[in-house]
Amino acid sequence: MDFCGEITYETAHDGWVHSDVCWHKDAEASDEFRALLHKCLDEWLDSSKGSGAFWVGDPQYFVAVTGG
Repeated sequence: MDFCGEITYETAHDGWVHSDVCWHKDAEASDEFRALLHKCLDEWLDSSKGSGAFWVGDPQYFVAVTGG
């Protein structure tokens, strides 16, 4: 399994928060990494106020779908 992800959002005091969350291994994502992804989603839901993004998947999907 090989995928990337990102969490990014704007805060009133610190500007933009950004972290890459990628898994580049020939194995299913570990329970620990899955827990990290859930924590990142919770952070985005709790802190983003809808700004930025949280995504996980194949970055080429966005190129294919949006043409960009």
